[in-house]
Amino acid sequence: MNRIEKHVEEVLKQTQSPENEREEIREELLSHLNEAKSNYISEGFSEEQAEEKVVAAFGNPRLIGRELQESMYPFQRGLLYLIGIVTILFGVIFYVNLIFVIREPAPVWLIIQLLSGSMVMLAAINISIVGRYFYLLNVLLMVNIIWNGINLMMMPSLTQLQAIFFSLYLLILIGLGFLFVFRNSYYSTKPTDNKHRKVLVKFSYIMNLLYGIIIIVLCLFFLWSLALFSGINIYAFITLIPILIWLIFYKYQMTFIARKPGLSLATGLLVSTLAIALSFVILRFSFGG
Repeated sequence: MNRIEKHVEEVLKQTQSPENEREEIREELLSHLNEAKSNYISEGFSEEQAEEKVVAAFGNPRLIGRELQESMYPFQRGLLYLIGIVTILFGVIFYVNLIFVIREPAPVWLIIQLLSGSMVMLAAINISIVGRYFYLLNVLLMVNIIWNGINLMMMPSLTQLQAIFFSLYLLILIGLGFLFVFRNSYYSTKPTDNKHRKVLVKFSYIMNLLYGIIIIVLCLFFLWSLALFSGINIYAFITLIPILIWLIFYKYQMTFIARKPGLSLATGLLVSTLAIALSFVILRFSFGG
């Protein structure tokens, strides 16, 4: 591997492109830089001198790579940083409120909250590695969303003003999470020049996320209801099964939508309905038996 090839690899390390897309970028950059190298050689420079001049003219590989990341996946890294910071900040603010106002500290909750935010921050820092796995990145954000949804269940125990403030804070944070999942899912789809298809694919991703939002809201409501009337027990977490089913199915939807966006809407609705129905059946069997 010569100096130019090493320079290009350093650029590629800053992007979240999957391997097939990365190979296309690699070939394009190498073609451009090798052409510049040939021009320098034709002017009388040695091969080593030509490579040195090409690399110097191209610029800092890390800066170039980050610019390339932003041009291909705008605001992805910044949005992850924002979600991570806001998640951690909520943990600090809310925990201070638990200690000095409610006087019921919950160190385990704080650890989970800080861990959730830190994982998102680490994904932002290492987006060139983590970002290649679009589905896993989506799962990480969905876990963050679900956890913050569970946090919303704590709001009724606060004063009205506190409940309004913290609820709005969490709803904005959850909204940012869903925005990232939508954008990340769309970027996982091979781009097309067909405007009609672009609109259809975006609409399909929005609808599939809407299915997920409905499932998460219903499941967390069931969980909150059971916790309120019968306390937290092993059966209460059965209500989260539809979320798990939807998350697993969403992996296939990310690929399926790109090929058959219309049909994916019907299958997504069917799976979502069956997932919720399954939780009802399990719960009824568990408590009825």
